[in-house]
Amino acid sequence: MNSSICSRHGQKHGIETIALCDHRNRCLLHARFHGWCGGGGNKIWITANDAEPEAAPELALLMGDLQRLTHKMALSANEGNGQLAAFYMHESLEQLKVIQKDSPEYEGQPVAVLIDRMALPAYEPFRQAAMAETPDKERMLTALDGVIQSCNQCHIATQHPLIKITRGTEVNPFNQSFKP
Repeated sequence: MNSSICSRHGQKHGIETIALCDHRNRCLLHARFHGWCGGGGNKIWITANDAEPEAAPELALLMGDLQRLTHKMALSANEGNGQLAAFYMHESLEQLKVIQKDSPEYEGQPVAVLIDRMALPAYEPFRQAAMAETPDKERMLTALDGVIQSCNQCHIATQHPLIKITRGTEVNPFNQSFKP
């Protein structure tokens, strides 16, 4: 908080700048609060500026959300729970749309295009397996491996081969049961 002296009354007033951000730390509003010494007492007024140009969301955070959803999809498939696996598949696909919209390109890499060409087609066999009249655990896991393979191929294509996705079904880190 910065302070200034009122030239009229000789009192010290605070000037505080704040920023209002959304859940993804994108700035929505900058405001400055000024104290004003009026004859009848202190008054406050606010000046607000338009938010700074919005920075692109960090791709790692968006991908982290996708990884969590895909992991829950995997844990559901591993338990043979087609209904829950289909739910997390839907949420994963929604997150892919968010990534395409919010981060279509990253460090010169065509993220949105790669999602269309590599990721989305890999989900179709999983959708069929999870939404079968009688979901089969092994069929879902085989289709899941195709989704995971597409993730890793995309990481290689974008110069990030060190990021390797696995089924991750050995341990359930969530306080959630994935059984049907």
